[in-house]
Amino acid sequence: MKTHEETYEEANKKIDCIVVDKKVKEGMVLKRFKIIGYDENIPGLIAHHLAGPSRKLLLFLHGLGGSKEDILVFEEFVKNLGFSIMAIDARGHGERKLDLAGLQPELILEYLSKTIVDNRLAIDIAFRNHWVEEGKLILAGASMGGILGGVVAGVDRRVSGAVLYVPGGDLAEIIVESNEPTLVNLRSKIPSQLLSLVKPILAPVDPINYVDKISPRPLLIQLGKYDDIVPFKNGMKLFEKAKEPKQLVLHDTGHSIPIDKAIAETVNWIRKNFSHLLE
Repeated sequence: MKTHEETYEEANKKIDCIVVDKKVKEGMVLKRFKIIGYDENIPGLIAHHLAGPSRKLLLFLHGLGGSKEDILVFEEFVKNLGFSIMAIDARGHGERKLDLAGLQPELILEYLSKTIVDNRLAIDIAFRNHWVEEGKLILAGASMGGILGGVVAGVDRRVSGAVLYVPGGDLAEIIVESNEPTLVNLRSKIPSQLLSLVKPILAPVDPINYVDKISPRPLLIQLGKYDDIVPFKNGMKLFEKAKEPKQLVLHDTGHSIPIDKAIAETVNWIRKNFSHLLE
């Protein structure tokens, strides 16, 4: 199988974007779009201020079981901070929804790899459509999206800085120890004697191998101290592997960290590291 980096280099020459719906809602312009020309259409959603794109963009990677609509929790970025916010559906999610529990491990791995590619193609489209300009792209990802976002930010230098909510590194260990039902089901399909051998197979989609490459761009990681979905120790492994400038915020919670506090910490981090984006 080709690496996600090889696949991206081939795919980005073929894609185009069509807007399939546009409406005004609660002080924002919402555009639903599809990226076409890759192996399957990629559904996306972007929200602008009523005045139009500011060319400051927050790209969000949603978690397991989520969808592109989850980006709307960041609506204050549009209304109060002048950002546009954008997300696509990960493979097997949202408009592309599949029964993930019924998939074989090798197909799940392929979906993770292609979701990395899809988000990089979304970045291409954002620049091509003037939704963002250089130095003004913040990537945010939660849980699965935080894991894959760590890879995207590591390999794509167009990302100016990254915020990862409840991510983790060492995917093989996460699969073994997580209490997330999909992962519990996944490890039941992998013979126990083979679990120790999956680390090199997962390496291309494991942020532990990419997070250090985000430097010298700023990184914020937010973790729940009692997380047993993406175990806290794996979040700490990822933070420890990252290089400066980096910041860690710990919440006294499990995997579900408080959204309002997480966003407030994110705004403070942007104010500290990207003050020009809040002017």
